[in-house]
Amino acid sequence: MADNELNTNVQSITGRSRDECMDKLYDKYGTNFQVLGCKTRLSAGFLGFFQREQIVLRYQVTNSSLEQSAFTRKVNYPASSGHTRVSSTGGLPLQNSSPIIHSHQDSFLQKRDEFLTKVNPTVTNNLQIGQLTKQFDQFKNEMQEQMKTIVQATSAEKEHSSILKIQELLEENEFTKSYIKKMCSRMKNEFSLEELDDFDYVQTCVADWIGENIPIAFEEKKSAPKVIIIVGPTGVGKTTTVAKMSSRISIDYKKNREKYKYPPRIRMITTDTMRVAAIEQLKRWAEIINVNVDKAESSEDLKILCDSYVSNSDYIFIDTSGYSPNDYENIAKMRTILNVKNLNENVYLAITAGVSAKDLENIIRNYEGFDFKSIIVTKCDETTSFGRVISVLSEKNKPVSWITTGQDVLNTIQRADPKWFLKNLSGFKINAEHIEKKFGTADKETE
Repeated sequence: MADNELNTNVQSITGRSRDECMDKLYDKYGTNFQVLGCKTRLSAGFLGFFQREQIVLRYQVTNSSLEQSAFTRKVNYPASSGHTRVSSTGGLPLQNSSPIIHSHQDSFLQKRDEFLTKVNPTVTNNLQIGQLTKQFDQFKNEMQEQMKTIVQATSAEKEHSSILKIQELLEENEFTKSYIKKMCSRMKNEFSLEELDDFDYVQTCVADWIGENIPIAFEEKKSAPKVIIIVGPTGVGKTTTVAKMSSRISIDYKKNREKYKYPPRIRMITTDTMRVAAIEQLKRWAEIINVNVDKAESSEDLKILCDSYVSNSDYIFIDTSGYSPNDYENIAKMRTILNVKNLNENVYLAITAGVSAKDLENIIRNYEGFDFKSIIVTKCDETTSFGRVISVLSEKNKPVSWITTGQDVLNTIQRADPKWFLKNLSGFKINAEHIEKKFGTADKETE
């Protein structure tokens, strides 16, 4: 009968260490328990990974009626253990009791380890493994702290003055952090110390790198009619840009009639039927160059108009509605309207020069569905910092084809050119003769 009672009272508890298991037992039973055995096992981990060792302690409650009462409280283990233990007495703290109690505590801990070793010989190895693991963790933490100190010291090491000056210039022009980091890394890798001492040389090279990193779109030669569609968020100047591009063609014809067999035939279509002001604005500009403006409210309307223009047009400009780049529903509707088979269009994304880098990345991402070939940077007269645009276009590898300045329709649009961006960088000393030779002359020919 006693054996059966003993078996039914055998329980187990798990912890990261033997001491942790003992702490739990002291918290719950005080000293009214007996340890029967100890073994080590691996936890399940996640998908079989990150397994950790667990200690399983088998024990028996010796007097359940004496389970720790509400008056029990924690006191210190002997100094050698570094843990706490529960006093099941209602009297004085154990540390104030007689030395005999402490000797019993030490004796208990010693006999406990001897008993566990006799019950399970593998416990000795487990104890050694636990000690080694603890030492390894301590060593690892020390190494991590040392590495952190080394990294901080390296980062704090003073950079060459030329690199710091270039970094300041890039920050002044509001290039992105990632772009600046790449430039600084390239300077460290490609310049010798002697070259870094020559700031003018460094500055010239960095300006060349910036110019080389500005992707420029070259128009494909397509048979007439050339269908030009401009998309983009509201307020970027799409309607004005349509007027500027068409006016540029008319002006070029008047200046260079020998290039043309006949006056260029230009058509304009707007899908922005909700904004009456936009339609009226486009009509006023169209009248100046003697062009009519038609409206298309659906994909079918657009197809009918384009089909009717195929045989008697050289250029078909299509203006579109502007929406927030986060207005996915209306952007999708506009994409549906422009989805005309065999249109063979050139799609441009219009963005303002003053747009933030984060917003520009968002605009590019949300207008990818239009399969735009290049970007038109508008309102370049409204900012003095072009680093944001240069950074994002370079990092996203999106070519720029046109830049516009001012509200005047005539003579305020030009082909994109690295030299223009370089000359408009703040603080940089640009060698005009050098960049003219390196980057050549921008294509002034009409599309």
